[in-house]
Amino acid sequence: MSIQLTSRQSNILAFIRARLDQAGEAPTLEEIGNAMGLPNVSAVLKHVRSLEAKGRLVIEPNRTRGIRLVQENDPFAADTMELPLIGRIAAGEPIFSESRVERSMRVSSDLFRLRPDYLVRVVGDSMRDEGILDGDLVAVHATPVARHGQIVAARVEGERFTIKRLYWKGDVIRLLPNSAGYEPIDPDPTEDFAIEGLFAGLVRGA
Repeated sequence: MSIQLTSRQSNILAFIRARLDQAGEAPTLEEIGNAMGLPNVSAVLKHVRSLEAKGRLVIEPNRTRGIRLVQENDPFAADTMELPLIGRIAAGEPIFSESRVERSMRVSSDLFRLRPDYLVRVVGDSMRDEGILDGDLVAVHATPVARHGQIVAARVEGERFTIKRLYWKGDVIRLLPNSAGYEPIDPDPTEDFAIEGLFAGLVRGA
């Protein structure tokens, strides 16, 4: 069994993983602090060292961006994980704003096809025929990169957060539901649209 993480540690770990996916390099302690609302770098370092002690990452000495995540085939990798459950996403707020974390949940790693960073609760049944039901907790692997045909978590019109299948051919981007009675979403190029992550699996009955 893995050692339980605090909500803040879960958020920091998720932010580090998202930055590695997006930029290919770890964030600095200052960047972590800015994202988490921690102006004191020593406080950030304390949390990062706690994550290292719990086997979630390795700090490489004498490197500004020397944080390396423990790989899933590492002997320290856990068979369970602690994930933050994200509440309503407001316009302009970063996904990892700690004020939106409702609680943390310990779940089995075996539930997920990709390593997830957070959970969001599904509202509605527009993806029912994909097996994603109203009230399910969808696990999201945070990344701004997705391919045609993948199920993604996306932000539309700045604040609307939705789970849909991505259609992306040339310059045409659509978000496709999979349930009768729902229309595709066609993001306007002038509006605030972003892919926030990939569908990694779900938790039901939580």
